[in-house]
Amino acid sequence: MLLVEDESLVAMLAEDMLLDLGCEVVVAMRLDKALAHAQAEDFDLAVLDVNLGDARSYPVADLLLERCTPFLFATGYGQHGLDAAYRTVPVLQKPYQAAPLEHLLVRLLNGEGRDRTAAAGLPPSCRCPATEAAPKQFRADPVR
Repeated sequence: MLLVEDESLVAMLAEDMLLDLGCEVVVAMRLDKALAHAQAEDFDLAVLDVNLGDARSYPVADLLLERCTPFLFATGYGQHGLDAAYRTVPVLQKPYQAAPLEHLLVRLLNGEGRDRTAAAGLPPSCRCPATEAAPKQFRADPVR
């Protein structure tokens, strides 16, 4: 899991939530680091804070879309805080809360939202075949 979050305390909180869900987490707090990780590694999922200081995480989002990596945006501004081209990407309302985070991750893992991204002119976030019914609780495989 790639977590892109520029606020250190918020990043630690989100990382703890993801670790509690069984995820292996790579944290990037700057756009250049996030891009480097996204280019060098394959991730199952990603959580992207939209605003990274004076930059936005859209270049990382574009790279993840190209690589068919499911992701969501995290922002305190909701859907309206996104550029129009990204408004079909799932959004986690900040501050981070465990239950909504888990819910959106399960949706992403099950391929939900692929048709919405295609309708917006974006490539699908994942071209994998749809998985079986959603598990009751999200648990990432701790072994890569």
